[in-house]
Amino acid sequence: MGKLDGRVALITGGARGQGAAEAALFAAEGAAVVVTDVLDEDGERTAAAVGGRYMHHDVTSESEWTSVVEAVLAQHGRLDVLINNAGIYMSGGLRTTKLADFRRVLEVNQIGVFLGMQAVSEPMVAAGRGAIVNISSVAEPGEVAKLALFLACDDSSYSTGAEFLIDGGIMA
Repeated sequence: MGKLDGRVALITGGARGQGAAEAALFAAEGAAVVVTDVLDEDGERTAAAVGGRYMHHDVTSESEWTSVVEAVLAQHGRLDVLINNAGIYMSGGLRTTKLADFRRVLEVNQIGVFLGMQAVSEPMVAAGRGAIVNISSVAEPGEVAKLALFLACDDSSYSTGAEFLIDGGIMA
């Protein structure tokens, strides 16, 4: 018996890296997995590998969030877990970073997370349960996936609104 048997998980940024690791682990633990990303070929490949569904999804678009959530609910009748994993990283110094690049990082990494939480809140509140995990990490994908699994399953049902640091001691 898996920790996510019968649950439906939506994983943004799921085409590769951490998102793909989360999709594989969640599927292995019994979840129906919906992978979203803007990297269509990688996303299709990941979803096929875990027996899930892929949807093209720009997390900065409110209308795309609405469409994705509606499609998940139409197919599965529920949405139990949101892994807000989509994110971008741009390196650069204060004097060399262009404002448009900085705004794009904010749109994906902050606005996208907000829109996701907002989009899934209605079906989760109506169901009386749900888990939202917002990822901000560039750490070992397998380790992050294990933490996301813990936060998505009943093992953490008494954990709310917490920040978990998973960096192998880099910040220590």
